[in-house]
Amino acid sequence: MSKKKARPAKKKASKKTVKKTVKKTVKRAVSTAVPTRRTAAATIFVYEVNGQTRVRTSPQLITAGPGFVEWTVVNLGNGDNDVPVEISWPKGGPWGGQPIPIKGNARLSLAGARDGRFKYNVSVNGYTEDPEIEIPEMG
Repeated sequence: MSKKKARPAKKKASKKTVKKTVKKTVKRAVSTAVPTRRTAAATIFVYEVNGQTRVRTSPQLITAGPGFVEWTVVNLGNGDNDVPVEISWPKGGPWGGQPIPIKGNARLSLAGARDGRFKYNVSVNGYTEDPEIEIPEMG
């Protein structure tokens, strides 16, 4: 009997029963998992040091999966005006070798992109930084 109320105490499940239940739950979760489309994002910070415009990209390595890649420009010190940012691919990129001009943000689909690891240049007013993007094989 339970000490608090006049009812029989609950039976504890045996270890064997618990293992079976956990196994079924895990199997069901693994079998129904579907790869989701996601957006890999990077932030490009534009700021000034001694009157010269600088740029910093975070993270330095974007690991992209199925879905999209998005770059967002954050202006930290050049007033309220938009600063033109350009992403270029020195050795050809996942979408070809064409530069990508960005004002605010840019979102690109990975549907037609090549897989591999690519170094790219982020340029603002003559200052350049070189982060990387890695796109795994999606086949």
